[in-house]
Amino acid sequence: MENSLGLTRDIFLECNWTYDVPPDDRYGYSSVMSCLQKHSKEMLEQGKIEHSKTLDLLARSASMMLAPRSINEPFKAYIQDFQAGRRSALPDDFTEEELMFFEAILNDVNEPWLKARLADLLWLLRKPKNPGHAKAAIDSYISQPLDDETWHRDVKNCWERAARLCMQVRDFDRLSTIKSQLFSAFCSEYPRSKFMTFWIADLLDNLNIDGDFKENIASTLHGKANDLLKDGDFHSARSYFELASKKYQQCSDENGWLGSLIAIAECFELEADSRSSGSNMVANSFYENAIQAYRRIPTKHRDTYCVEEKIIAIRHKMATSGKASLEEMGVVKTPGIDISDMAKQSIEHVTGKRNAEEALMYFTGLFSGPRYKTLSDSAKEIMQKSVFGSLFGSSHMSSDGRVIAKTPAMNLSAGEDDPANQAALHRQIQQQFSIEIQLVVEGQVLPALRHLLMEHRFTKELMVAACHHSPIVPQNREELLGYALWLGFEYEFGAAIHLLCPQVEHIVRSQLKEAGAHTTNIDREGIENENGLSTLMDLQEALKLFGEDLTFEIKSVFTDALGFNLRNEVAHGLLDDNTSASIHTIYAWWMILRLVIRSIVDGSPKE
Repeated sequence: MENSLGLTRDIFLECNWTYDVPPDDRYGYSSVMSCLQKHSKEMLEQGKIEHSKTLDLLARSASMMLAPRSINEPFKAYIQDFQAGRRSALPDDFTEEELMFFEAILNDVNEPWLKARLADLLWLLRKPKNPGHAKAAIDSYISQPLDDETWHRDVKNCWERAARLCMQVRDFDRLSTIKSQLFSAFCSEYPRSKFMTFWIADLLDNLNIDGDFKENIASTLHGKANDLLKDGDFHSARSYFELASKKYQQCSDENGWLGSLIAIAECFELEADSRSSGSNMVANSFYENAIQAYRRIPTKHRDTYCVEEKIIAIRHKMATSGKASLEEMGVVKTPGIDISDMAKQSIEHVTGKRNAEEALMYFTGLFSGPRYKTLSDSAKEIMQKSVFGSLFGSSHMSSDGRVIAKTPAMNLSAGEDDPANQAALHRQIQQQFSIEIQLVVEGQVLPALRHLLMEHRFTKELMVAACHHSPIVPQNREELLGYALWLGFEYEFGAAIHLLCPQVEHIVRSQLKEAGAHTTNIDREGIENENGLSTLMDLQEALKLFGEDLTFEIKSVFTDALGFNLRNEVAHGLLDDNTSASIHTIYAWWMILRLVIRSIVDGSPKE
């Protein structure tokens, strides 16, 4: 039966579509989508409009990226342009008639990639839910072979999604099959990939289905880590030792756990030693990481492993490398306002780094933050050349029409110190800063970020570790702040800014308290309350602690009504879907990332 969209089973069968892409050129669902689009175009060229529409619909269904950890939103748009407000297909875009068509052809689809996608969409969207759809998706997902060449070509996501579907529909027989096949793959050798064993173990751990063989996994990971360490592959060895320590802890094997933690610290120190001849900045960072790694050893075991002596020795090495490290931080500078040149140089600045940690160092060195004196001098020059624009006062309105600030007209009969003239200058400075930030984000941060994500994988664990090592991140805030920073690498800037604002306020408060500032007020009833970020940043201690440039930057981004004012926008729920993913929030995310990473190098909140 034909529906109103002209979608029929007969037309699908007449399309006779096959996934005719050579195995070496297959990259998961993106290749399935491209193949369907190619055949759709061929049908259109033959004048078969309904056939072309059918294949184009299937291509849209295949276009979505798998997000296997999510129960309710396991598919994400393949393309999303925050600024233009455009995106590719999402599950809710498919109509009831299109879903009925998917169901009609499900048993006729022979290609596992497409069958899994259609069955999964039917399980997700049809009401009432049909467990048969979930099971069809599971069987199709796990028909993909476990191979190191294709693991990151959506195969890992397929197996994880299949396992989580099993848990959701409580199909423990299928889950047992998945567990057995994954462990069998873990025990195999992968001469072409040093990480395949790690990836499988990590997936088993995330799924929490490795209870029967945790001991085996822990010892295997530890052994491979030692092999990598002997080859001088410190980064890979640390990854294996880290996961091994987690598995040993789950097994209550204290010796294995402590041995892995010690090995992680030694890896950092050995890498720092090897990098000191090339970059003091990088070496210094690794020495600091080594100290932080040794501090993970519980106090009662430190004498056994001579931890305190090792930390003292590393600090001596840091004293040498730390002095020169900041001078090596490169800053990208381009003449004029040529965004294309800025983007090119920014990409070159972050290209080819050995690992994600080093890439972060260079990414956060793209722009060292605003220079208040430079902005002020530029603003004064503009005002002198265009006095007319400052002769009138102005009102500043928020996106919802509220007047949030007023600037008086210049007082031409008074000097620079006159309050009205100071206010006019401040307005112009904020305008200059806003222009500069737009150039930084569009010409440097976003191009560099897009390129970094092509070369490296930035995990939540990496960002949490960076926060753990940062001296400006207060204790027990590593998870929250690390997660917020990781969201930026997922382009989830809206979610990130809502987590970042309160954490930034706590960081500022903690730093001021350590500097001896009073951060509270006592009301008439004798109740002591914490001051907000705006009040904190107006303290004299803030200027002394953070310096003129960073104080201006924090105020402009988070508290100044003429600036981005993100702290108050977030606190009062004023950011909507568009403004929460704006140039301003992207910069705020990158700014905090910069402060965290830089603090690991110099141990100070100042730039």
